[in-house]
Amino acid sequence: MKTIKKFTLIALSLSLSMIVVACANNAEAENAEGAPVEVVETQKTSEELDQESENAASENGQETKATEEKSDNQKEDKEKNTKTYSVNLVFPSEDYIVNGNEENKTVSQKTDLTADEKTIVTKVLDALAASPSADSAESTGLDKYDYSKSTLDGSKAVVDLSGDLTGGSLEEDVLVSSIVNSLLSVDGIKSVSFTVNGQPAETLMGHVDITQDFTNFVK
Repeated sequence: MKTIKKFTLIALSLSLSMIVVACANNAEAENAEGAPVEVVETQKTSEELDQESENAASENGQETKATEEKSDNQKEDKEKNTKTYSVNLVFPSEDYIVNGNEENKTVSQKTDLTADEKTIVTKVLDALAASPSADSAESTGLDKYDYSKSTLDGSKAVVDLSGDLTGGSLEEDVLVSSIVNSLLSVDGIKSVSFTVNGQPAETLMGHVDITQDFTNFVK
């Protein structure tokens, strides 16, 4: 009987010990979970920050310099291709428009235009579309139409007109002769052709044949 009691006490003691150990382990685990995590940050020195700023400034400076050099190169290329053209602008005379006097049909106005090969045709047309400064000269009527797609193809000026191309024979004759005679006065332009809305056409307004290139001045 005494032996049984002895074993029972030993078993109880062991159980209590195990409970105490388990409680202690749980407490340690909870403390570990609730403990704040220390984050160690590596702070950069002022020298490192200054170096980074210098590197960034250097990169920005190099990009800016490259952009400026590209812009300068483009400007130089444009200037190399640009030259001054001497142009004899031809406008209809007041005497021709009012009285129909074909013996005094046109008035010339000399001018110098700065352009390159890509823009010389539209530059001439711009001048023709403006009000003439020469005495007794009348407007060509070109300002009523869009000619922005006109260009130079080799030695041929291709004049493309769009808009409400309607009018009488006098208006069409003035428009065609003023454009052709003015463009043929430009050094390097040997012929003039017309298109309407980017397409070949027989006439502009139904009166003057434009199916062939103009290589001579129109009388």
